[in-house]
Amino acid sequence: MPHVQSEMNHSEHTTAYAVEVSAAAWKQLSQLPLEIYQRIRGELDTVAARLVRMGTPTLSLLKIVCQVTSLSIMVGEYIVLYDMEPDRGYLTLREVARRLPHDT
Repeated sequence: MPHVQSEMNHSEHTTAYAVEVSAAAWKQLSQLPLEIYQRIRGELDTVAARLVRMGTPTLSLLKIVCQVTSLSIMVGEYIVLYDMEPDRGYLTLREVARRLPHDT
């Protein structure tokens, strides 16, 4: 599946993980308001920065234990699915979807 590198400026963000966006996710993001896109991007950048703070031994262990881990975060009323690829040092945004209403 082709990936489109996001517009993150590496001189502004010093994380061990780069954030990329799959072509399918770009299509979904284009349907969202700019504010939601910015919140999603900010959350992914925060996840990437946290991975750096975890330290080298933990990152090394992740590289040994898993090649790709699929994860999700909630941003407002959206669920954001992404993959963490320790070998490549990438977080790849796979899908953004509005979550189903929750019965209270």
